[in-house]
Amino acid sequence: MARIDDETIRKIRESNDIVDVIGEYLPLTRKGKNYFAVCPFHNDHSPSMSISQEKQIFRCFVCGATGNVITFVKDFEKISFVEALDMLSNRAGLAVNIKKNTLENSIYKVEYDIFKLATTFYKNNINTTSGLKAREYLDKRNITKEIQEYFDIGLSLSGGLALSLSKKYDKKKIIDLGLAREDLKDTYINRIMFTIKDNHGNPVGFSGRIYTENTNEPKYINSKETEIFKKGKILYNFYRAKDIIRKKHEIIISEGFMEVIRLHTIGIDNVVALMGTSFTREHLEIIKNTKAQVVLNLDQDEAGVIATINIGRMLMEEGINSAVIIFKGAKDADELIVKSGSEAFLKAYQNKVNFIDFELDYLKSGKDLSKAEDITKYINEALEIVNNIEDDILRELKIKSISKQFEISEELIRSKIKKVEVKSPSKESSPPAPTKIKLNKYDKSEIRILYLMLNNPNIITYYENNLGYLNNENRRMLANSIISYKEKYKTFDYADFICYTNERPELENVLKEVSSFEHQDEYTDEEIEDYVKAIKQQRVKRQINTLTEKMKNTIDIEEKKKLADRIKNMKEEVLKW
Repeated sequence: MARIDDETIRKIRESNDIVDVIGEYLPLTRKGKNYFAVCPFHNDHSPSMSISQEKQIFRCFVCGATGNVITFVKDFEKISFVEALDMLSNRAGLAVNIKKNTLENSIYKVEYDIFKLATTFYKNNINTTSGLKAREYLDKRNITKEIQEYFDIGLSLSGGLALSLSKKYDKKKIIDLGLAREDLKDTYINRIMFTIKDNHGNPVGFSGRIYTENTNEPKYINSKETEIFKKGKILYNFYRAKDIIRKKHEIIISEGFMEVIRLHTIGIDNVVALMGTSFTREHLEIIKNTKAQVVLNLDQDEAGVIATINIGRMLMEEGINSAVIIFKGAKDADELIVKSGSEAFLKAYQNKVNFIDFELDYLKSGKDLSKAEDITKYINEALEIVNNIEDDILRELKIKSISKQFEISEELIRSKIKKVEVKSPSKESSPPAPTKIKLNKYDKSEIRILYLMLNNPNIITYYENNLGYLNNENRRMLANSIISYKEKYKTFDYADFICYTNERPELENVLKEVSSFEHQDEYTDEEIEDYVKAIKQQRVKRQINTLTEKMKNTIDIEEKKKLADRIKNMKEEVLKW
């Protein structure tokens, strides 16, 4: 892939104000000329991330995370730099084809291309005369042509896909991706094809549904898992829904893709689906990153209820209290809307219940609460749930509710409630802030010089004329990169320079080190001179140590004398400073 030119990157960055973008991810508070947010890159509890609208950069004073709007999206979304550019170019409505470059740069370019062609193949089929019965079936289910196009719904016929793909791609690859059998016959025959896309919008699989009667075939055939399709890492429709989720600050989790499609038809688009798989830690991380309220909209049968409880508990462990949609007369939201209309679902949605209330109510199942032994069992089980509520106010309300419901003293209930211990972060949660390393005056001088160089072009010139080096290798590399950037572009912009250092971890680490240090933008000439003096002193001390070691190891008397004189002269020079 040809490198995306600097002008394009700059245009995308300048078209996306960092405060506006980060504000779509995190609540911001303005203090003075900067904005502050809880840092999402470590286990932060109070706002330690500063966002400068003037400089278009962010930095965390605790963990040292720093960057511009592009690197924030990259790190928050856990995507590549190029994918972040694509997201932001789309957000700004720029006519820049970053997506094409993203796929060309992927190690799975062939796999993505194959599924993209398969999607087009199936979509073309449904619009032919052979697709009439499938279109009639979809029409009866109120899945219009517009909806078919929006969700990339197509049709497999008697075959032809594998043969078409084999003219361009390796046959084994087509078979390995699950699009053909060993004899190169199509896997999907006479099925309506629902395209599955990953969290970034790339087609990676299909679910094929029968639409004819009198068949013993399974209702659905789903793509097998491959390197690019892992159900435990994908939420169906997430790539379409994520912007709406952030605007609404709410995400609805459903069980299957038909619920997503059906809710879209009634104007609800902040919906994702698990595609019949278990809720995984990867799913949880995706949900956590949205910072949205969670609404569980799973099937209403026993399996769906159990899944709701399991997911709700996983969310609770991360401090996320969800709500649950409950209704009767239908297995899922798709069936409810088809049978009873959109009003039935909207009413259930408006009457959604808190997850804790849902779980407490479920505990009553199979118990006769007119019997003392069942009441005792219920209360003990309920208190286990209440005991895990971290919110003090919510826990207090549940204690009072149970006390009132069963006429048991609050004191007795509290005596059985253990104080909830603060949970340590899970392996998948944000890492804790790194322990601050104590720095000597030499390190502090180098870090401070770099900060001022990054934020004041005049200091770059001063550095070149009066110092020209740093003793720490990686810091020296960063200083040299700053100078190279300024020479190349005849100016220096910190926000653009961050892109210049992209994918150079040694420089990114130094930027973090610089950002985690407490800095003032103001400085005096005397302060700069002190830093330069300290850095020069350290260099001379290192040279003295080297010469001293060399003097110890030589047996030549004259050489020893020469080295001793050099060491003496250098020490005298240092004293003059």
